[in-house]
Order: sequence, then C-alpha cells, then structure tokens
Amino acid sequence: MATISKTPADTWKAIIRKNCWLVTIKTFRIKRDAEDWAPRTEDEMMRSAFIQRFPAELMTLEDAMRRYLSKVLPTKRPATQKSEVKRANVLIKHLGCYLLSALTPEIIARFRDKRLASDVNSKGICKPRSNNTVRLELALLGYLFTIALKEWHIGLTFNPVQSIRRPSPGAGRKAQPSP
Repeated sequence: MATISKTPADTWKAIIRKNCWLVTIKTFRIKRDAEDWAPRTEDEMMRSAFIQRFPAELMTLEDAMRRYLSKVLPTKRPATQKSEVKRANVLIKHLGCYLLSALTPEIIARFRDKRLASDVNSKGICKPRSNNTVRLELALLGYLFTIALKEWHIGLTFNPVQSIRRPSPGAGRKAQPSP
C-alpha cells in the first residue's frame, strides 16, 4: 500500500515500499494524481512490468550524449570518432535541452524536417542538409537510445527514432568517364 502525504511545498508525495523493490517516490501537484498513480504502479510491480523511469526523467539528451562520447565512442575507430563528435554536437545543439523521457517521435521528426529544409551554417547562410547527413545523425541518435535502453538501463520504454521515417539515401557518386 502506498503512502500519500502533503509536502511543505503544497504538493503531494506518493511513496511505495514493496519487498524486493527499491522505494519508489513520485511528487504530484494534485492529490488525485498521486492516488491514481500509486495503485497503477503497485500493480505493475506485482506483474514485474514496472520500469523505474526517474533516470530518464532527470537526464537530458546532452547529458546522455556526453556520457556516450566519454564511454562508448573511445571504443570506435579514430575516423568514426571524429565524424560522430560532429554529429553529436549537431544533436546537442538542436535537441540537447530535452529530457530523454520527453523526446517523442514527433519532436525527432520535426528535427529531421528542419535539417532537411535548411540550417544556418557558421557563415550565417541557410543551407539544406543532404539526406545522408540527416540519416547519419538519426542513426547516431537511435544508437544512443539503444545503448541507454540496453546497457545503461535508463528507464525508457522504447526508442523513439525507430518510429519515424528516415530520409531516402542519396543517389551516390557517379563514376567519371575515363579519358
């Protein structure tokens, strides 16, 4: 059974203590929300379907990307490291302020469309990005979510990048006729 109490900040705190589970605490503005959340969460715990979501509710994409750059990227080849750092900086610039739990397929699709339409480069000129550039940025973002889900156990329920359409690959290079 959960304990629901009022905090000094006029919010409501629900605390769930169950055997074999960490103490789970969540704060709500309305008592009714706390009363709805507690039995639903206890039921998920009983069915072993509960996912501790607070790490994803505290970590921004920028924090996750910095962790990726420090822990995962050093295991890759130097040429790959250099290109992924550039892509990571673009992702941090555009999506870094979002919490991992708040990134939805709609937000990522808007990022994709914005990058394909045009982006201001370092000289202040609007320039559309190629399909392959955006595909590689989305691939890095998707891989980051996969690592966060499988290895870091951040508390995400799914990878939002898998739910969006990726741009078609470019035509590629044409061979020059030999003289």
